[in-house]
Amino acid sequence: MRTTALWFRTIMACAAVAVIAASARPSHAADQPVAGKQVRFEKGFWSAVPQLRDGKVSQCVLVASRQRAGRGAGVATNLSLNIGRGAGFAIGIRDDSLSPEHVLDDQAEIILDEGRAFPAAGFDVTSTAFAMHPGDAAAVLAGLDKAATLRLHSDGAGLDTGVIKLDLPAEALDWLKQCGKTFDIAIDRPTAPDAPPLPNPRPRSPERAVAQPTAAGPAGIEDKQKISNWDASELRGPDGKVAVCLIRQHYVTGNEKDARHFATFAMVSRKRGLTLMLKDSDLHLTADKPIEATLKVGGKAFAGFSVAAISGDEIGIYPQHGAALANFLESGDRFDFKSPAVGMEGPVPVVAWLRACARRHGIGLEPAL
Repeated sequence: MRTTALWFRTIMACAAVAVIAASARPSHAADQPVAGKQVRFEKGFWSAVPQLRDGKVSQCVLVASRQRAGRGAGVATNLSLNIGRGAGFAIGIRDDSLSPEHVLDDQAEIILDEGRAFPAAGFDVTSTAFAMHPGDAAAVLAGLDKAATLRLHSDGAGLDTGVIKLDLPAEALDWLKQCGKTFDIAIDRPTAPDAPPLPNPRPRSPERAVAQPTAAGPAGIEDKQKISNWDASELRGPDGKVAVCLIRQHYVTGNEKDARHFATFAMVSRKRGLTLMLKDSDLHLTADKPIEATLKVGGKAFAGFSVAAISGDEIGIYPQHGAALANFLESGDRFDFKSPAVGMEGPVPVVAWLRACARRHGIGLEPAL
């Protein structure tokens, strides 16, 4: 199994490719997409190709060089429209000014003509490429037919391209749609056998919301977004603002009578930054008692953290530096926690979602001073 971090880097291979060589032959209206054959569209300077992977068309790519907003002057970027097996329909950019961090933002936006905003899932493809898959792919494709400008916005990735002039000829968009149909690639979901499901894009969270706790816990805990096999929630504090970004996974062993319950929690809070919590129903610990333990990912040990019992069956892991723990977790796909009291192992949480959620709400990965 590939690591969680790598999943979202590879589900749309070459999603924001370099601009196709100028030697590609000009397209004609009657042209049909042919596997591996490059074409170009003179109006708007778009180029296209059905890309091959392992002898099969993995995605249809339409790409052009454009300018986007950046720090100071504009940034030259490769803008791509893609229909691929890794993410369905997606819009990507590629340039050297993007953040190299792994991010998975389920509240990104694709904005056409500065008027229609479509919720999208935004994710890094490589350290220089970022892509967005809209929840309503058909509507965005239809909107591109008349749109003059495009804007990609993701608070979770710290990205706002500003207004990008599309200059997209109808024949280029028609080629992309026909390419997807010719090679039977869905636009609304990943179809590659090794691609995880993308989260359902959501509208941006309100700055404040109902802060009344429920029987299940803090406000927001019952609103679960599925991120791979994890449940993700934004928990609200007394002021109605998001105070904790939480992702967790529960699992059970044994039969119904003698079931043993386990859980892994990863959270970013305003007070503690990034922390982990492990739960084992068979534990009998003394709350607040320090615990000597080791934490490994991929056989490598993490240093600079403390461990304490939170309750009789819950253990808290508190790093000195949250960003260091985030990078460490992303180095493998499973963690191994050992102490004299307990040994637990399991899949690494989707740190890319935690990072995006924390950035959206101005929460740091580091513990508050």
